[in-house]
Amino acid sequence: MDARESGWELHARSGRAVLVRGVGREVDPARLRLPGALVAALHEWAHVVEAVKAEETADNDAELVSQRGRQLAMRLAAETGGQIGYVDPLNGELDRIGRPRSAHAIPGRRGGTLAPVSPTPWGPGLVVSAIIGAIVAVTLVVVTQGLADVSGILAAVVNLAVAAGFTPSIWLGRNVPVWRWAAYGTAAGIVAAWITLTLSLLRLLS
Repeated sequence: MDARESGWELHARSGRAVLVRGVGREVDPARLRLPGALVAALHEWAHVVEAVKAEETADNDAELVSQRGRQLAMRLAAETGGQIGYVDPLNGELDRIGRPRSAHAIPGRRGGTLAPVSPTPWGPGLVVSAIIGAIVAVTLVVVTQGLADVSGILAAVVNLAVAAGFTPSIWLGRNVPVWRWAAYGTAAGIVAAWITLTLSLLRLLS
């Protein structure tokens, strides 16, 4: 495999910094799990590169831009723990910075992997949320109606206790890739149960 296709390369294109691997695969650094300051520095460097190209400034300015890009490539290699190819935006020369790693991923900090954010699995996720939501809603409605025969106040207190008990888990799980669907379903089930019980109470009072 050609060396230019074996790993990620840092380029400056149209005033934006991009990471390129292979032919036609181009990724904005903002889509990777990189520090925001590093991403901002990369794009600022690319913007300066574009200005230098347009104005055809002195050679010392061009050299400073090349050195800055190489420094950012070193930071990127250190951040990812892998090898980054730096393509000088002014002369097109390629330098390999850092240790070589697999071409299929950018190793991340602490042994993790930096890769473009995966698309959200809305289909399977919403199915899981719907199933859990239905289970929670049916369970709450059945239990509450049974308790309402004994005491309406007791049924309301139990519903409030259940909602309060689930709230921390829902809040913590809302951003976890797998458990967020369960959290969404639980929250929807509680809301659906309360709506159903409210409508039932209104029908009884009417």
